[in-house]
Amino acid sequence: MNDATTTHGRIIAAPRILVMGIGSSGTQAVAHMCSLNPGLDAVVIDTDTKVLEATTGVRVIQVGGAVTNGFSAGGDVELGRQSIEKDSSNIRQQLRQVDLLVIVAGLGGGTGSGAVPVITRIAREAGTLVLCMATLPFVFEGKPIIRKAEDALKKIRTHADAIIRIPNESMVDRADADLPVEQIFARSQQLMMDGINALWRMLSQNGLCGLDFSCIRTMLRNCDGFCHFASADAAGETRGAAVADGLVQHRLLNSGKILAKAAGLVVGLTGGHDLKLSEIETVMNRLQEKLPADTWVNFGVAIDPAFAGRLSAIVLVAEQWKEPLVDDANRQMGFTFNRRLSVEQGQLPLETTGKGRFANLNPTIHENQDLDVPTYIRRDIKLPR
Repeated sequence: MNDATTTHGRIIAAPRILVMGIGSSGTQAVAHMCSLNPGLDAVVIDTDTKVLEATTGVRVIQVGGAVTNGFSAGGDVELGRQSIEKDSSNIRQQLRQVDLLVIVAGLGGGTGSGAVPVITRIAREAGTLVLCMATLPFVFEGKPIIRKAEDALKKIRTHADAIIRIPNESMVDRADADLPVEQIFARSQQLMMDGINALWRMLSQNGLCGLDFSCIRTMLRNCDGFCHFASADAAGETRGAAVADGLVQHRLLNSGKILAKAAGLVVGLTGGHDLKLSEIETVMNRLQEKLPADTWVNFGVAIDPAFAGRLSAIVLVAEQWKEPLVDDANRQMGFTFNRRLSVEQGQLPLETTGKGRFANLNPTIHENQDLDVPTYIRRDIKLPR
């Protein structure tokens, strides 16, 4: 995605969104997304040479060559962590001038569970907004695998602004028992692809109203670590009602039960030049019927000529709404050029008594950082909840 668009001769800043697939599961999902949406700015990262050699249409980065000798991490989380740490400089290079990093990974194995917490830390240090979409294991995969995924989620939450969990178990109904397993896994990939494409489309196009990068940033930074998403697409004369039904009945929103306790909601709608106000009202009214009265709501509408006769929607839902523990001043404006120029240090919303008898001493400065400021504030680390 370009960093700027031109409108009537004026250069308007646009956020750069990078989609990053981690591990074999994330690599396959992101490669599939790029095959259907070549304009997506994406990169995939893995230790496994075979997986990367079979991946086309997207930038690939192999990590941990000295750790795994080109093989997978074999379910070893520590090997996954070491592999990404060894090549952390390459990851930092990928994150230059990135405003929103969307990480796609499967948890419960080695590379994803070990590498994603490291990448979210690096991204946060770079001042990048981080959204992680992670698939979680089936119950039949066993408790050790599930524990790996849960431990990885705790570590990811320390640095990521928000995590969207996609349990593979929720993709399966009793009637699906005889379906090919490949088809079941494809559902998770399709859900992630639909959500990321819809988000990318909303943020990369000029909208008619409301939704922009700052709205997404507000949502992700106040959702207390986790959020939910759903997307729907329909065509024809009844597309408004069909999209509304698709959202409120979405399996990732637990058939509307998540909406019933939502504290925050972002809605993005995309339609063609034939999009009607009544169709927007149909979707928004149906959602409002499910929401508590005091839910924070923001929505936007984008017009894309390719969507003539169609309507697409994405919702991000927060069950909790809390102010960030660290007021992250270096990411306050959202866009790259503002973020890089900001030098003011964020502070916890607590009273301070100052340095006491050390008030007149010179601060301890190392590499342009005041080491007298607590590490979790200097590095903008979320404290465990």
